[in-house]
Amino acid sequence: MCGGADARAELARQLATFISERAESSPQRQDAVANLIKLASDPIFEVRRSTAEFLSVVTPLEPELMFTIVADEDEIALPFVTKSPAFDLPRMLAVLKLGDMVRQVHLAARHDLFCQCADYIVQRTDWPACAALLDNPEFEPCEADYRALYRRFQDRPQIMERLLARDDLPLDIRILQAKHASRRIQDYLHAAAFSTADPSELLADAEESATLHVLVQASEAELDKAISFLLTRRMLTPSLLVRAALNGAMHVVEHSLAVLSGIPVKRLQRLFYERGPVSIKAIFNRCRLPTACVRLIQAAREVERLARRSGEDVSSDQFGVRTIEKIVTGCGDIGLHEKMRLLDLVENFGPERARIVAARLKSNLAQAA
Repeated sequence: MCGGADARAELARQLATFISERAESSPQRQDAVANLIKLASDPIFEVRRSTAEFLSVVTPLEPELMFTIVADEDEIALPFVTKSPAFDLPRMLAVLKLGDMVRQVHLAARHDLFCQCADYIVQRTDWPACAALLDNPEFEPCEADYRALYRRFQDRPQIMERLLARDDLPLDIRILQAKHASRRIQDYLHAAAFSTADPSELLADAEESATLHVLVQASEAELDKAISFLLTRRMLTPSLLVRAALNGAMHVVEHSLAVLSGIPVKRLQRLFYERGPVSIKAIFNRCRLPTACVRLIQAAREVERLARRSGEDVSSDQFGVRTIEKIVTGCGDIGLHEKMRLLDLVENFGPERARIVAARLKSNLAQAA
């Protein structure tokens, strides 16, 4: 086109204004668009940038004109992709399917992103676009979105950090990620020969500790669903219940017993804390838990009952130590051998301070025997 770069840039401004006032079927508009396509392909960078900038506020735009700009250098294309109101659903999808990652990222951040485009990003694009989508305040992921993103990117920290930061992330995904993360850490430690302990024991301890942390943070509504999920995955183990009891997470114990026994949690709580030993024995019989697990939960129940009566807020370390006291002084019907077994459980599954106390007591009891 004739004239210098400044003249062509000014022409682009005039033509952009002209087509914004003309119907798409107008012959004059079609002539103007043809000239704008030439300006958008101009060999001078500044002319192309000015053309894209002037057109970034115009809608509608013809597809050939839009994609001439989208295909240009990033410095020209990306501002246009970010803010042009001319992107309808077919054109957004076209950029997502045919454009490179950086264009996908900029589209994913748009406040007017179509739901179908969000679905495509979740299912098909690489993690940077998915990360941009999760950062988009207008995006409200559903459960299926969370599951798809977790399935695709469970090893990608940039995605997992964003998922775990969301309050409405399904609890079973948090549990699976805790298990997955524990396995990765254990694999690393084992490969680096940082530990001579049995890897399977370390792994089980890390997995259950992480799982318990997720359960403790869960709401009442989430807890039953999460525990049912653990049951179907064979992850609701006696050791997890012991760990919860020793850490004072008695609401986790209560909901677990409710799921195992088939007794509604509110009724179970009344039976557990307000009724006599016959009712408690009936609960444990329905749960079919090992004897040592039952005895330890009963000791923790007494600690919890006294704490509720006094209104005291007991830390996990204090709760574990008080449970030890109940085992040693409050379980007169069991012998030394059984007390040693219970202290073994505390040493393996209790909070740190309780483990230390249990180990010391075991040594003292062994010497006294």
